[in-house]
Amino acid sequence: MAHSTRVVVVDDHPAMRVGVRGVLERERGIDVVGEAATGREALSVLSRTRADAVFLDIRLPDIDGITLAVEIRKTQPSAKLIVLSCQTDEASVRRALDAGVSGYLTKLASPGDIVDAVHKVRRGQVAMSADVVTYLVSGLVGKRRSTGLSLTPREREIWAELAKGLSNREIARALFLSEHTVKFHVHNLLRKLGLKTRAEAISRAYGRGTVFD
Repeated sequence: MAHSTRVVVVDDHPAMRVGVRGVLERERGIDVVGEAATGREALSVLSRTRADAVFLDIRLPDIDGITLAVEIRKTQPSAKLIVLSCQTDEASVRRALDAGVSGYLTKLASPGDIVDAVHKVRRGQVAMSADVVTYLVSGLVGKRRSTGLSLTPREREIWAELAKGLSNREIARALFLSEHTVKFHVHNLLRKLGLKTRAEAISRAYGRGTVFD
């Protein structure tokens, strides 16, 4: 039987930590095993506690959450990192994705979104707030720069859906393909890009200003 998903919440606002903890602890199979108000406190907690997922605010009193994400990945590379922040600007989203986070939610996320993010990242998917996805994709289209890569039209379509944080099953449903076909195209896409994960594919697309037409 699989163990419960162990979560640590890092935010300098006590009310936010209490709120996120309350939402997660109502979900069967999720245990909040630690909290922290600063980056240093988070690293201390994580030195004593194994986490499957960590919620991170970007603005912390000592170090920013993205720098903290890089540090956590060094000590607990298997932990899935989810940004929970008010910031949706291009620089913050891009830096977070480059740092290897698996999710990016705004603090307007619903309780259901927060719980769903934990389940998604544990399955190896990317969790993104709808408003972050909208901002991300509209920014890509607005830049109107090509990738310079020999991607097929289908691979470009799938890359666009990956940028929305969709799973293979959701992409298959959106593009009227079989899940096996989507898996094949995702594998080829990552190989062509020289990437290993879906999150890296989103970061690459965002950094290059890829047009998804």
